Amino acid sequence: MTGKIARMLGASFVGILVGAAALLWSPAAQAQSTFSPVPQVQPPQTAKIDRSLPGSRRGMLTKAQGKTVWIDGAMYLLTPDALVEDKFGSPLPTQAYQADGVEYRVQYWLGTDHADRQITQMIISFPE
Repeated sequence: MTGKIARMLGASFVGILVGAAALLWSPAAQAQSTFSPVPQVQPPQTAKIDRSLPGSRRGMLTKAQGKTVWIDGAMYLLTPDALVEDKFGSPLPTQAYQADGVEYRVQYWLGTDHADRQITQMIISFPE
């Protein structure tokens, strides 16, 4: 009889230990502890020009100052979030195409509604 009691107590003790271990390694316990996995950092996704959008126009860029460009003699503003790329799809910073008296072939898309004189996307083909 004492052997049965000892086995029952031993089994109960092992069960308590297993239960405690399971609680200690549970996600809830890790969230409350100082456990801090290294966050996975993903590089920011760069927006790309959607060349399949309808309504693109083509022309000759002759001047650019800041966010204002002149194409075929008409003045346009670039929207604050305008995408500008070279013909290979690489993004261009504003300073890359600031010039006067140049002739760069461009393909561009104008905004709709209130932004009909603002360029939302522009591809510049620099002379080779």
